[in-house]
Formats: sequence, C-alpha cells, structure tokens
Amino acid sequence: MIDALDLLGHPAVLMDRNGFILAVNDSASKLFDDDLSVKGKRFFAADPQSRVRLDRLVSQFRFHSSKTGRMPLQTVITRRLRRPIVIDAIVQRSERASDNSLAEGVALLILTDLNEMPRVSQASVMEIFGLTRAQARLAALLVEGNSLQEIALDMKISSGTVRNHLKAVFLRTGTKRQAELVSLLCRLL
Repeated sequence: MIDALDLLGHPAVLMDRNGFILAVNDSASKLFDDDLSVKGKRFFAADPQSRVRLDRLVSQFRFHSSKTGRMPLQTVITRRLRRPIVIDAIVQRSERASDNSLAEGVALLILTDLNEMPRVSQASVMEIFGLTRAQARLAALLVEGNSLQEIALDMKISSGTVRNHLKAVFLRTGTKRQAELVSLLCRLL
C-alpha cells in the first residue's frame, strides 16, 4: 500500500498500535532530517511540543484501534526553519478481518510537507479540460503560486497573452477566479 502511494509521490508510513514504525516509503524517507526522524523504530521529533503531539497520536490510535469503523487522526510536526509536516493517520478496524484493508493494529500515516510546492501534471490538465500546452503550463504555474507577471516572464510571453490564456482556461474549466481555478486543480494532486 505504501509503495503504491510512493508511485504517486505521497510520503507514507505504516505504524503499529505501540508506535513502532513497520515500513516507510522512499517519499517519506526524504522528509526525515534533524526535525523529524525514526530512532529505535519510532518517530522522533526535535521539537518538544511535536514529541507530545506524536505521543498523543499513538495514544489516540491505541484507543481508536479497538473500535469498529474508520477514524482519521491528525497531528503536526513543527520544524525550525521550514513549514510544518502534517501527519494524517488512517486507522481502520472492522468486525471481520476480510473487510479490513489495513492489518489489525496498523495505521497508515500520510505525511504532508507544507514546504513542498504542489505539482499538477500538465498532461492531465490538457487531457481533462482540453487545454493547449501553453494554457496547461499557465495553470500549473498558478497552482505553484506564481503571479501572472511571473508567469509571463517564465513563459516569455506578454502580460496580455497571459491574460488571454487565463480567460481561455477559465472558460474550459468552468471557473471564474484564479483562486477557484487553483482549488479545482489541487483536487488533481
């Protein structure tokens, strides 16, 4: 399961109900540094408050793993020089083992590095919305947080051409504002 998430570029970890790390995909390994690491098969956070939050996550996991159903849990790891890492834990327990997509007493942890810029596949945007290559490039640059002026410089086109491309993107995606467009495209991530 975590290898499949790795193919999609999603950092993922499997953790048992005692807080021991069972498996880490390559995308998650790349996030480990002085602020967040694995020591003795457990997560270690340099920030004391983050360590408390990790302990609370494990305690919540223990509590919820004994209940039927799916329970999402979340915590945040504070980093000194960068934005935080958000950890979403998916705990699932069913009454019948055959219904359980996760092994008994195992949580799937999805890590989100808030420093990472989202990357929308231009090919996907072209296919889904019928955009031209230039329109898809503009849309991808908007998702990355670039201004229209920065996009004009990056694409080596005039501001007027950028605005014309943007109007066409709005039309083809059924959006009216840049924020609405970015929100739509982020659903493709």
